[in-house]
Amino acid sequence: MTQDTRTSGSSTTSDAAQDPFAYSRMSFGDHLDELRRSLIRALIGVLLAAILAFTIGDHILEIVIKPLLTVQYANGLQPSLTVLSPMGGFTAYLKISFLSGLIISMPWVLYQLWSFIASGLHSHERRFVRTLAPASLGLFVVGVLFLYYIVLPVVLHFFITFNGSFGLPDLELSRFEQMVLPQHVEAPSIGDVARPGTMSALTADPPMPKPGDWWINTTTRRIMFKTATDIWSVPLQQGALAAPMSSQFALDSYISFVLMLALAFGIAFETPIAVFFLSWSGIVPIQTMKKGRRYVLLSMIFVAAVLTPPDVISQMLLAGPMYLLFEVGLLVSKFTQRR
Repeated sequence: MTQDTRTSGSSTTSDAAQDPFAYSRMSFGDHLDELRRSLIRALIGVLLAAILAFTIGDHILEIVIKPLLTVQYANGLQPSLTVLSPMGGFTAYLKISFLSGLIISMPWVLYQLWSFIASGLHSHERRFVRTLAPASLGLFVVGVLFLYYIVLPVVLHFFITFNGSFGLPDLELSRFEQMVLPQHVEAPSIGDVARPGTMSALTADPPMPKPGDWWINTTTRRIMFKTATDIWSVPLQQGALAAPMSSQFALDSYISFVLMLALAFGIAFETPIAVFFLSWSGIVPIQTMKKGRRYVLLSMIFVAAVLTPPDVISQMLLAGPMYLLFEVGLLVSKFTQRR
């Protein structure tokens, strides 16, 4: 009995000498259990973040639509969004709650991903994970902020300017149209109608308007009229004639557009982490990635074309930073490899 114990003890000692990390290895079943626990924790985080976003959905909506309203106002348009169905507002509220919850919880999801990866690493390798996890969280936040403050104003201004570049065609009736269409009625001259009272242009509504007062609010660009019980208003539009294509965006479509772009930019800004991980793990050596720069750039342009709207500006605003971050990842990998 004693001899068997000694024999088994000596064999264990010899195995440990040959493989000093044998005690930290996990079986395939243990990896599946760890993956299941990580997925459950990640889904719970997404659910809690979605519930939180639902409770403050109105504030999130204000943040999301602010870039559009600002760009509309700067282009002389009435800042507004259109609801196209009776349940459009409620559906958009649910969508913004879920997608915002997914974006808010993404740092937690990334943390669970790194925790699962760390469970399969040796103790001396986990220090890289402790460095990569905060970096990946920070890069995701930087990607979302880059979209919100830089990309969105540029892209929205491009679309609104493009839509407003179309002019009205010649509206003069041909001889045949004059016979079949109603004749144009000339507008009365200014002498044939009563002259209105003086209309003041104000930067803000007067504090105590009287019934019958009317004025122009130059900030909101609306004509305001005070009745006995309420204030009525009419929006103004820049130019003598209205543009044939007015940039009025649907609420539901705009929310999907912004939040999906935020998710895409947040993930795309993880490029340095992916490059460093591929190099550090030995899956793709640094020299191989350097030689394949042209293919990497082509792949990033393709990914940007898939993740962004079909316009060159938004695609370049995503592909350009992605490639720069790829080069940053190569520099960090090269520096770490030297150390």
